[in-house]
Amino acid sequence: MASLLAALLLQATAPAAPATHGDWILGCDNQHACEALVRESGGSEPRLRLVLRREGMAMAPARLDVSLPVSVAAASRVTLAVDGRPLAQLIAPGSGGGLALPFEGRLAAALLRGRRVTLFASKRHVLAGASLAGLGATLRAMDAGQGREGSAAAIAAVPPLPIVDQPEVTGEAPRRFSARDARKLLGRAAADCAAARTWRLDTAHTLLALDPDCAATHGLAALYLLPPKGPAIAATTDRAPAATPPSWDPARRRLVSAPGLLRQEYAWDGARFRLVLEQHDAALPDASGDEDVITTWRAAVAVH
Repeated sequence: MASLLAALLLQATAPAAPATHGDWILGCDNQHACEALVRESGGSEPRLRLVLRREGMAMAPARLDVSLPVSVAAASRVTLAVDGRPLAQLIAPGSGGGLALPFEGRLAAALLRGRRVTLFASKRHVLAGASLAGLGATLRAMDAGQGREGSAAAIAAVPPLPIVDQPEVTGEAPRRFSARDARKLLGRAAADCAAARTWRLDTAHTLLALDPDCAATHGLAALYLLPPKGPAIAATTDRAPAATPPSWDPARRRLVSAPGLLRQEYAWDGARFRLVLEQHDAALPDASGDEDVITTWRAAVAVH
């Protein structure tokens, strides 16, 4: 058990990509909170959005989030069935809202034994469905990721949420950066990077963003730090961003890398940009319009 705990804590130092088990996809974050999404409907109907979630704390219960289609009116009764057999009646909240069901007892047993779950309206009209293929393997992988194999208990302690201390930004204008500065600080090759933009990060640093195409053409980094005086320094991140270069969101003070289905956000800590959020978009067809996102890394940001 001690070796398993050590391995889990080691794995928690870096984000892990979601894993697919049958028609389900599972991901866990750096605090061992896990969530699994169903990928297929198992039939011709729209996919019923099911999300199996469980936090990493000791004895944390699992729950199944069921998103109902927007066509289901508030206070309507719908039936959840497994392989055609009614399992539970649900009262719709309306407006495409969902319900959180405890994943335990008869509900869990039926879903783990079944092949397909369907949502019925009145007169047996099928609204949506979801495949249950791989749900058992998903739950076993979730148990392993949370140290619950062969035990009812989770690992003894959830790793603390990383905290990024972010320096307070001031009202001071960013350090000036002209074409002359480009030649002086970055070399003659960067003199035509006319699209350079700057933002104040803290009392000592300005973020400089060169035009990405210009930077790539001249073999330069696209993001630099400008100290009060002296040469520009290439900005660094504690995790390699999926998109090069990331873009700066000045309103939220985040460096954002979002190519395709992966989103990463970084916060400035006074020396480098540190990963504070990593999310994978499963890009699944959805009857309710909700996003299918699995979070694999989280950190808190404290402004000082």
